[in-house]
Amino acid sequence: MDIEYIKENYRFETLGTKHDLSEFKCASDDLNDFLKNDALSQQNSKLNITKLVMCDDLVVAYVSLLTDTILLKDIRDEDIKQDIKDQLSLNSKKRKLPAIKIGRLAVDEKYSGKGLGSEILMSVLFNIKNIAENSVGLRFVTVEGYATAYNFYANHNFINLKKDDEKLKEKLDIIIERNPEETFYLYLDLRVLE
Repeated sequence: MDIEYIKENYRFETLGTKHDLSEFKCASDDLNDFLKNDALSQQNSKLNITKLVMCDDLVVAYVSLLTDTILLKDIRDEDIKQDIKDQLSLNSKKRKLPAIKIGRLAVDEKYSGKGLGSEILMSVLFNIKNIAENSVGLRFVTVEGYATAYNFYANHNFINLKKDDEKLKEKLDIIIERNPEETFYLYLDLRVLE
């Protein structure tokens, strides 16, 4: 299937028993296993929601979303921190702020590296922004991304939490070589989408 056709015709569907997941295969065994063995039961338990990215009847990618919080102290930008402190009249560094977490995002390996992941991520972010503006207060999107996905998220304005600074003193390519599924916590302020 042509990637441009997919980009113009994909849609999101909530994962259900009717979906055939047998052909989906991304580069990560962990992400494949989650989709095929855990996603639906976790969704049924209201722990997350998994949206399949469908083109025609083919699953080309998926994203799993859940609620999260981010600690005020983990936000890097001091102006943002001060603005939040002023709005909430608080000084506690341990204050938790509402967020939505991208728990998983995976693209079938037949379509990866062709911009589809970026297209899907931006669509998800703008949907979250719409929720934040119209349904429930939240300002941040978080992700716990693999080392192999770190630059992907960084290129979309995600910033690592301070607690991962120590890990990142080592070069990312060395980390990836040692353990490609080492995780990093990153966040995005939805205001960058304005």
